[in-house]
Amino acid sequence: MKQEYKNKIHFLGGLIALVCILAAGCRKTDFPDVSSPAYLRVFNCLTYNVTIDNKDAPQPFLTMLIDPVLDASGMPVNADVTFDFMTTRGPLARPYPDAGNTALWQKEFPGTAKIPVGPIVNGYDLSGYGMVKSGSHRFMFISRPRSNDPFYSLPASARKGILVDTTVNLEQGEIYTMNILEKSVYTRKTGLYLRKEIFTKIPLSDSLVYTNFYNLSSEGYAQTFVFDDNSKNTCIRDTMNIFYTLYAKDRQKIKGYTNAFMTGVTRSQEPVVHPYSNFPLFPDSTANHIYAGTSGQMFNILSPGTPPDQGEQSDDSKGNYTSFALGPEAPAAVFNLGGDVRTGMVISVYSGVYNPRSFATVNTVEYVNGNMYITTLQRRYDPPVYK
Repeated sequence: MKQEYKNKIHFLGGLIALVCILAAGCRKTDFPDVSSPAYLRVFNCLTYNVTIDNKDAPQPFLTMLIDPVLDASGMPVNADVTFDFMTTRGPLARPYPDAGNTALWQKEFPGTAKIPVGPIVNGYDLSGYGMVKSGSHRFMFISRPRSNDPFYSLPASARKGILVDTTVNLEQGEIYTMNILEKSVYTRKTGLYLRKEIFTKIPLSDSLVYTNFYNLSSEGYAQTFVFDDNSKNTCIRDTMNIFYTLYAKDRQKIKGYTNAFMTGVTRSQEPVVHPYSNFPLFPDSTANHIYAGTSGQMFNILSPGTPPDQGEQSDDSKGNYTSFALGPEAPAAVFNLGGDVRTGMVISVYSGVYNPRSFATVNTVEYVNGNMYITTLQRRYDPPVYK
């Protein structure tokens, strides 16, 4: 009887141990709790190349500290949030974090770091935005060596390159885009640009694709740009007009959407939201209004007075023309930004009983010192229904 009792105890003990092991193996990563959050996305837009002429300039490779802790000498030794290995942003910022990406270097905050991200807000997926406690925060951006060594393990001499040290207020429930920019080519001073977004607060139709545009280049960038064979049509003037053409299958231009005027854009680093322009989710009258079909979008950016079809013929316009394109059916542009592999600015995914189904997006295009970037936001959509 005693032996049977012991066997039962051993069995139960082993079972409990097994359950504990399995529970530990399946446990989700613990993220820090963020109460009363604001939602923040941060990009490093510093792109200058370090050459013999500016060899003493700080590397555009950053560590972001939120509410840093400094030692007696003023050296950062800790922070409420430390976001390390921040390289220059990529051309396309997707609506959601790339969960499969294990790269150490980050192209944006929150990136793939263990940062809690935003929920669905008014129908928009904010999983590309990090949650940060609302209120006043000290932000510090520090230039660091390009290596895989964590910031706090670097020697003190490598942790002194403070580019930005400022305090900002993040309001509860608000959505922010933060860019680290060069303010002026004449001073080479780095600055923080913080824009409070409004796309969750304004009536945007789910049958239209929205885009707004910014030229966030440095003061004097266009005036001092040196044109050469390696930079054809990558520089634009401070004031430009934007035209667009929509393409269907086999690169057929869609009637009524060829070289259509969209908006104008003027260089400014004032952090105000620019108006949204739009085009239909289903501009092709032959589409079934479920899937937009393979498609693409082409945008020509031209100086005022330049005909919308003239820029494409220019080998080097000296600042009067550039272009960007998304989607497989768009022709090659100066900047090819990718987007959805089937529909470019439109997101097409398996949703409900439809595979694929197309959804409109809200996009922000930012031109910064010879580079074109796009950030895409998606609306919430129903998960797949498998038959």
